[in-house]
Amino acid sequence: MPLLEVLYAGEEPLQPERKRAFAREAVAIFQEVLGTPPGRLRLVIHHLHPDDSLGLLADDETDAEP
Repeated sequence: MPLLEVLYAGEEPLQPERKRAFAREAVAIFQEVLGTPPGRLRLVIHHLHPDDSLGLLADDETDAEP
């Protein structure tokens, strides 16, 4: 059973409409390209605040010495 895991880094979580649109396209692509039967794809979308990803480096850049 295929699993697609998406990590999204942004200030705000994705709106449900955008997640739904992404899910529809992902299902269509997996069906067309891999032949995944309907209902077999598992999709997980995780929201990461920028401080939990590379966004935390932004503070280091302002603190860095010349």
